[in-house]
Amino acid sequence: MDWTVYPNTPISRLPRPLRYPALFLRNIVFIFRRPPATAPAPPASPYVYEGDGLATVAYSPFQHDREWSAAYEEMASEWYLEAPGLDIRWRMWILTSMARQARRVPGNVAEFGVYRAGCARMILGTAGTAPDARYHLFDTFEGIPDSELTEGERAQGYVGRLSNTSVDYVRERLAPWRDQLVFHVGDVFETIPKADTGDLSLVHMDLNASAPTRFALEYAYERLVPGGIIVFDDYGHGEVNDQRTVIEEVCGPLPENLIALPSRQALLIRLP
Repeated sequence: MDWTVYPNTPISRLPRPLRYPALFLRNIVFIFRRPPATAPAPPASPYVYEGDGLATVAYSPFQHDREWSAAYEEMASEWYLEAPGLDIRWRMWILTSMARQARRVPGNVAEFGVYRAGCARMILGTAGTAPDARYHLFDTFEGIPDSELTEGERAQGYVGRLSNTSVDYVRERLAPWRDQLVFHVGDVFETIPKADTGDLSLVHMDLNASAPTRFALEYAYERLVPGGIIVFDDYGHGEVNDQRTVIEEVCGPLPENLIALPSRQALLIRLP
């Protein structure tokens, strides 16, 4: 019998007291549906990880980190409601690994695009921040606003996307770290000019739309300390990506190289 609770499954989203009865029923169903011994076995996948547009046979360290996996399972159970079951473990592993690296650098953390605080929860819960660092959260907490979107972004239905969240929900999800949090609620074109993040050791850029990404990136780079890291979430999403065009336009003249990853992310690490 298999008593494993796999991430991003209906059982993983059940309250913990209900999981073992559900696992028992799953095992019973499996026994009765088991094909006869003469039936050919289905071909096994050659990949150790396959999801989020990425398939690999390479060592995937999060599969061997029970504490991290448990944190991911808890986060994912009520995170991305627009695509339930989405498996972004490699993306999240890279983000939290960069956060662990950034802890060695004095400075605050800024996240541009928070949604339901899944990434913030994983960073704070598995990697943490430098001592006394503040965690700045920039979002409307009402979805993507209708401000300076490109025609392509409008055609893709960006307006109002990711609206199933709220400031109160995020505050509740991040309550264990409430003393570190600084909320900047509203359109970044209005909140960034009023913000004072101080020096930044880690920036997570996940605004989806191109114009606010440019505005936030120009602000954040000037405050990024040497050794500080910017993680771009959707850099490699799709063949046509207005946000990627903006990121490359801003980062192109910089002395740092933009590092594209197969997880769709990109990294920029500030030189001394």
